[in-house]
Amino acid sequence: MSWKIALVIALLTAVVTALVTIPVADRMTKIHGVSDFEGKRGMVIAFLFIPAGLFGGALLGLLGAKLMHATEWSHFWKAAGASVAMGQVVLFGIAGLSLLSIPTVPKIEGQRIALEVEVHVPLARITERARDANQIRLSLFASSKDNEFAFIDRARSVERDGMLLVTAVAELNSVAHGRSISFHIEESTWLAFDLNALPASPTTADMEWTALKPLRDAKDATSTSAISDVQLRYRVVHSAKP
Repeated sequence: MSWKIALVIALLTAVVTALVTIPVADRMTKIHGVSDFEGKRGMVIAFLFIPAGLFGGALLGLLGAKLMHATEWSHFWKAAGASVAMGQVVLFGIAGLSLLSIPTVPKIEGQRIALEVEVHVPLARITERARDANQIRLSLFASSKDNEFAFIDRARSVERDGMLLVTAVAELNSVAHGRSISFHIEESTWLAFDLNALPASPTTADMEWTALKPLRDAKDATSTSAISDVQLRYRVVHSAKP
């Protein structure tokens, strides 16, 4: 292998790979939801993906020159073509693998769905402070990458038969088995409910209210502990998200 030829091929492959990386990285960062706030997505592309394309392309250029035994300039185009082709295969292979990491969003009739939860809390548990904003919280756990707080509609919170009815809506962002709900009142109360009866991909049959069931006292959403006097019911609804 001629190092002069190899270096020229490495430079060519690096430039071509970096140029192709720009639109691919632009598309992938949009799909993965990288924020455009204060130019964050652009900086990620400019300072991470383009340099990675240059560096990776250069290495593949050297590899292509070696594999094609580019010892004379007559071997240049054959080695350059092989190097550039390897660069594109690697680039699009990485992009394809990144798509596999994106969770599948469950839908019903082509529309995103959410989980509506109605929690029945005895008024004895509700202090004046508990009525303040963010003192009652509910989160839905599906996986380490899908765990977020639900929106509690305070306008729909009503008192009935000695209970405070708290309504919350949590987006179903991924197809997942073994979802669980965590319910908090101030810092003192932490309850959990396992959604074992909810399918990984809900259907229209799950859009009816379930029967009221008790939550359990828990330090985390997976431990087994005593049944509490707080109950909930839930149903699947169409999401407000497009």
